[in-house]
Amino acid sequence: MPRLALLLLLLLSQAWAQVQVAATTPLLADLVSQVGGNRVKVESVLPPGADPHTFEPTPSTAKNLARSRLLFANGLGLEAFLPKLQRLLPQGARVVKLAEGQPGLICQEEHQEENPEEREHAHGPCNPHLWLDPTYALRYAEHIAQELSQLDPKGKAIYQANLKRFKAEVERRDKAFQACNLKGLKVVTQHDAFAYFARRYGLRVVGSLTASGVQEAGTRTFLTLLERARREGVKLVLAEPQFQGTALKALAEALGARIVVLYTDTLDRRVPSYLALLDHNLKALCP
Repeated sequence: MPRLALLLLLLLSQAWAQVQVAATTPLLADLVSQVGGNRVKVESVLPPGADPHTFEPTPSTAKNLARSRLLFANGLGLEAFLPKLQRLLPQGARVVKLAEGQPGLICQEEHQEENPEEREHAHGPCNPHLWLDPTYALRYAEHIAQELSQLDPKGKAIYQANLKRFKAEVERRDKAFQACNLKGLKVVTQHDAFAYFARRYGLRVVGSLTASGVQEAGTRTFLTLLERARREGVKLVLAEPQFQGTALKALAEALGARIVVLYTDTLDRRVPSYLALLDHNLKALCP
């Protein structure tokens, strides 16, 4: 009898074993959690509040990846550390780059060349911040559901149900952004992260201080952007929690513009999920 009970316990534990995957950022990990629910255990390579532009893997990174069967990444150069992660994955694990191959990518020839002295530090030929347009976040979630279903066919119905619920929440917020009527609003930004968001809701990004946000803008870039923003009558400057440099504050002061902090690449205790990111950004832009 004890042997039979032990066998039953083992079978039950296998039936309820979580699928183990990883994601490069907390934001992508949250998208995986939204789709996977309790059936999936996801590890984020970056800790909350960390920036993907500057992160370097640590010895604990290998431990976190040791049992992951999939690694969800954004791609398009967002994660400069991705090649190092690929070497840490267990044999047979795959990397899924959610941004690559998506339609409507905004690539270098479409970038505004307001910042030539920083362009060499950009992520790559195409802007990687697709998820700030909620329709792309839903494309990510659909791809995640497909990958999880392939890895765990018995969970497919659960993943599809979770995806449906998540889609409804995202679409509700997308409609709220559209109702806010941001079309034609002129802004300048610290970091070239808002291209897809601006295209979705009709904002006009007059310029950015840096392409990647890692370093402060040079003097020539600052003065060129200031002149252009004055000419365009910009009264709103978009900052990010991890990018609020002195140049941005000086620019806003010179323009007499308001600074609004929007979440883009990172999550933290205040904004712990993608839906919370949308809520925060909506409240900041449409108080």
